[in-house]
This record gives sequence, C-alpha cells and structure tokens, in this order.
Amino acid sequence: MLTATSPANPRITYRFLALLSTGLLALCAGYAAIVLHSAPWAEASQLDAIFPFYKWRTRLFSPAEYATAKQLMLAGAALMAALFGALALGQSGRAELTAWGRELRAAPRFWAPWASLTQSQRRWAGGALAALTLLRLMLSSPAVNAEYDDAASYTLFVSKGLIAVSSYYPIPNNHVFSNTLSWLFYQLHSDFWWTMRLPVVLAATATTALMFVGLLRHQVRFWPAIMAVGLFSLAQLSVYHAAVGRGYWLLTGLAMVVFFCTLALQAGNAVPRLAWTGLVVAGVLGTYTVPTFAMVLGSAFTWLGLHWWQHFGRLGRLAAAGAAVVAGTLLLYTPLLFISGPAMLFSNGFVASHPIAEFLKGLPLYLWQTEGFLAGQMKVGGLLTLATLAAVAYLWRRGRAGQLPPALATPWQRLVPVTLWFMLFPYAMVVSQRVFPPGRTLLYKAFFLFVLVALVVEWLLQTRAMHGKRWLRPALGLAFLLWCTYQFTSLWRDNRRPSQNNAQFHAAFAWLATQPIGPVLVPEPTHYIFLGMYFLSERAGQPWKLDGRPLPGKAYSYVVAFPNLRGYFQPVFTQLPAYRNPEVDIYRVPTPAPLADANGLPPYYHLAD
Repeated sequence: MLTATSPANPRITYRFLALLSTGLLALCAGYAAIVLHSAPWAEASQLDAIFPFYKWRTRLFSPAEYATAKQLMLAGAALMAALFGALALGQSGRAELTAWGRELRAAPRFWAPWASLTQSQRRWAGGALAALTLLRLMLSSPAVNAEYDDAASYTLFVSKGLIAVSSYYPIPNNHVFSNTLSWLFYQLHSDFWWTMRLPVVLAATATTALMFVGLLRHQVRFWPAIMAVGLFSLAQLSVYHAAVGRGYWLLTGLAMVVFFCTLALQAGNAVPRLAWTGLVVAGVLGTYTVPTFAMVLGSAFTWLGLHWWQHFGRLGRLAAAGAAVVAGTLLLYTPLLFISGPAMLFSNGFVASHPIAEFLKGLPLYLWQTEGFLAGQMKVGGLLTLATLAAVAYLWRRGRAGQLPPALATPWQRLVPVTLWFMLFPYAMVVSQRVFPPGRTLLYKAFFLFVLVALVVEWLLQTRAMHGKRWLRPALGLAFLLWCTYQFTSLWRDNRRPSQNNAQFHAAFAWLATQPIGPVLVPEPTHYIFLGMYFLSERAGQPWKLDGRPLPGKAYSYVVAFPNLRGYFQPVFTQLPAYRNPEVDIYRVPTPAPLADANGLPPYYHLAD
C-alpha cells in the first residue's frame, strides 16, 4: 500500500524497470498502430477538410509512407512485447512478475483510511462528495454552463473518429487523452452532454475522492482534509472545469497519482513496484492529456532526484523511469507527429519561448495573476498565497524546533515540503522555458495551496493565543461563505455572455432543422462549430451537410453568416435572410442557384479584406 510510514524502500531491480518499460512501450506502440489502422490513407490525408479555416495544413504523405508508419508501429509493439517476454523468462523474471502482481493487487488498500473513519465522519465525507457531484452534474448541463471550448473538441475531433482525435492538431484545444475518452462515450451515444460532460464529472468525482483519501493516508486529520479538498473543489476554476469537457480534472487526477506516488517512493513504502508503476503510467497518460503535464513530472523527478542525490543506484532507476515516460509519450503521440507534424506539438503559441526581454517584463504580472487565478480572484488572490507562504515559513521553523503539537508535526515534516515543491517548482520550468502557460493548465497546483491553507488554519484553531476566542470560527466561516459567493457569482458573470450567444446559435439550429434538408454553407468558424455540434448531437440520423468553404460547382440551399456584415464572411444577397437573430443570419439560396464565377464559386460568396 502507498503509505508514508512504511519501512525502508525494498530494492527495485533494473529487471523490474525493464519489464515495466517494455510492457508500457509495447502497449503504447500497439495503440499507435491501432490509431493508424483505424482509417485508410484517403481519410487520414484529408483531415484538413474537418476545419478548413486555417492556412496551416497537415503533412503531405503518400500511401506508401502511411503504410510504412503502420508497419513500424506494429513492429515496435511486437519488438517490445518480445523483449518483455524474454525478460519475464527465468526464475528472476517470474519472481519479478509475481511480486509486481502481488503489489498491484494491493492497490485497493490505498482506500483503507476510509474504513478507519468514524461513522459520523464517513457520513460527512460521503455527503460532501455527493453534494459536490450533484452540483457538478447540474452545472454540466449545457443549459447552465454553455458549450464553449468543448464544443470545438466535440465537433472537430471527437465526432470525427479516432484518427482525428489522435492525429489532427490544428489547435492545442485537442487534449488527446481526454478527447479519446469522450470518443469512447460517443460510440455509445452522440449526445453532447453524454459525450463531453459526463466523463469530466466522473473524473472530477474520482479525483476528489483520491485527494481526500490521499491526505488521510499522510496523517492529515479529517477536517483539514475536508477543508483542503473542499476549497479546491469550490474554487471557480475547479467548478468550471469539473463541468466542461476540457480534461483539466483528468489532468489533475493524474497529477495526484504522481504526487502520492512521489511521496510513497520518498518514504520507501512496502509496495515500491506499485509506486513506480503509478508514477510512470500516470506520467505518460498525463502528458498525453495536456503536454504541460511536464511540469508535474518535473516537480516529481527533481524532488526524488534531490532526495536520492547520494544514491546513484536510485538515481539510475529514476533516469530509467523518466526515459520510459518520454518514450511512451512519444509513441502515443506518433500518429499526431506523423500527420500534423512536430511543430504543432512542440512549437505552438502556448509552448514557444518568448524573447528574454519580453518574458522578464511580463513575468511578475503573470506570476501574480496566475496565483490569484488559482486562489479564486485574479487581482487580489495572490495575497492568500503570500500570507500562506509566510505562515508556512513560520510554522516550518517551529516544527524544526519541535514546537508544534504532536498531532500536527507529522504532516508538517513529511507532507508540507513535497507540497511546497509541487506548488512552486513549476515556475522554475516557466522561467527556464520562457513561456506563459495558461492558468487553467496549472489548475492542479491550486490543490497544494489549499492543503497548506488547511494546515495553517488547523494550527491557528489550536494555538494557545487563539484558544477561547469565540469569534474566530464564525469569522473563518463567514470568510469561507464570502469566498464561495464570489466564486459562483464570478462563474455566473463569466458564463452569461456565452450562454446568451449559445442560445442564439441553438435557436438558429432549431429553425434550420425544421426546413427541408439541403447543403449548408457556413463560412464563419464559430457558426461552423456550434451548428455542427447541434446537428451531430441532436440530429445525428439526418443527412445534413455543412461546408466551411464552398466546393466549386456545388449548389447550396442555405448560407449562414453573422448579421449586419459583422464577420469576415459578408454574403452578397438581394433578399433578406429567411431567419435572423442577434448572432445568426440564414439565407435561403434562390432556385435555380445563381451561376458560379470562373473559379466555380457562387457569386454571393465574399470575404472581407
């Protein structure tokens, strides 16, 4: 079991790490082969047609090159599987597999702290989790939390098949592992909520339970654990992404696996193979979800490296595990690298380095706003971070001097240092890479802040100076209520405009869906995404065809544009729109259709300069 109090770390052999690595790489290469075999060359080479609005195009590759890529992935999977089989032969190999299996079967013991809670505590924790889940289910309804970025994920990737999800990368919105899970749900039902929102709610619920039990395992007491998980779960960013299909709660859950495995490996627990497996597998899947998961891995591997810096054998094993994570991640991304090209993954606007002068000028504001964003208020939330860090420094000194109550000493000695490292080290990577990753990609990091806040509050309530001050608990409760009120009012405020726009998009779809079926020209990307989503989700059986660009010689029945020539598509019609609302004009094209120009394009097709 993963525990911080187990005896010294049993020796992990390189044979085990080789078994773990070859088994993982065989699975990753095999999955990449499945992706490439899921579509013929004709489909894979025409993925640009999914979203024809960018000048960027996928790589040009021949049928022979595509066939070679498939064969290489199959050969790689077979080779890794053969190596795994060879390593498993013999007495030592069988012994490693037996020990590995025994530890994997012990994984459910991670949840043992739940059984140690009193009946009242279990009711409180279970009720809180149920309430959070109900809140997330309510907020996940598109009628409450408007479709936005996850509409693009649904229309452009999930609904277009496994090859599009895994290899088409026109925008970094394609969080591949998250969209792959949504694609699996899409195979059962095309409904948008079922496909994009339900998997996120399930991931958020599982991650919430993981956080809570993980803190209990590391001697955080019941109410501070409830407080830490509750504050994180109710912060605006967490609430929003627990209801929207972007994959950031999935990333957070995998980050928690890495975090608790790091604690287990540092402590030298009784199931080291399980901890190494969790670290490596979660590392691969996390980076396959969002590439900025590298910050989680950077925190874990540097912490363990510093902890083991005098143990060269352990450093070698850590390096081997890191190499397995890198190799497994690259294999999973192979279809994307082959079809979309390396530049879209490694040099897009979110990961490209800024000039050093520009970076240094923007760094202070970025740090302040990011910490504020994670704490719940972009402009002043950083004050909570500063106050917490100051309190942690003070209590750390007291703990070193043995001046903390015994019940508080253990988490401050064993949990707080790692928590601080995972909270602060990502900024070292930000500086080294000269990038400004969006605050939402660091959502997981807010958990570490709120763990520290909860531990500081626990000490504050027990300190002799505050003992007997009856106003303290009501004051903390009032502060919590005010903070929660701000989180939800901000969420409502930020969501109001998208909800209004989406209502107009849906009204236009509802009108169009009642008309005779015919080809639809939708040259505005926003209309293309949202109307496409509604037709796929709500009219999956109807043969509506939406084109983002006019096909030469094709006659269209309907043309969609923004009202009042507001967009870059400015159609030329003599008649009024057949349908109009504040966000959508729909023109019915006269029959017979107007004659096309010399390029085969309709005369009403006009783009603003």
